Amino acid sequence: MSTQAGRAPTPAGDGAPLPAARGVVKVDADFAKEYPNGDASSTEAYASIARAGAAALHELERCVVASFDMSQPAATVLAVVDGAGEPLTPSEIGQRVIAPSATMTANLDLLERRGWIRRTPNPDDRRSTLIEITAEGRATADRMLPGIRTLERSALDVLTKAERVQLLEMLAKVLARLAELAELPPQPLEGRRNRPARLTPPKA
Repeated sequence: MSTQAGRAPTPAGDGAPLPAARGVVKVDADFAKEYPNGDASSTEAYASIARAGAAALHELERCVVASFDMSQPAATVLAVVDGAGEPLTPSEIGQRVIAPSATMTANLDLLERRGWIRRTPNPDDRRSTLIEITAEGRATADRMLPGIRTLERSALDVLTKAERVQLLEMLAKVLARLAELAELPPQPLEGRRNRPARLTPPKA
């Protein structure tokens, strides 16, 4: 698989090109011969959607760290608690941010140390706690969330409003299909492949 030609990729901290700088994914010219049961445009679109998501999260992470010295997942937790309007259990927060429990605990610990949330006993379950936002947490959210909205607009203003609407409609179709697939047993990852000569090592 290759990427779209364009400006030189900007390296990440470890020297690897950033996801966005790699452009959309383009398959090799002999894709159809190599994968007779595949579809070049489907592979390019699937991989490019994944890359776009990684690039969007990378830029959000970069800005959140620079502005608030915390990770993007921790910022998401703060936003969830702020937007709930009522105390939440850690499991309820985890369901909304789709985070593993160990990561959730670490994020809550960080936010509590900053004074942005507080833990209180859960009157309905002695084994659980309730998480509520503090005044300092609300003030942080009131700074952070408008900044994120500005970043989102800056990233998507290369599209017209009509194009953004169309993009949402197409993504909705893809997400709906992925939701259908997620309800089924995992597809066996098998099929035909004609290994191309360029990947076959020369005989000794």
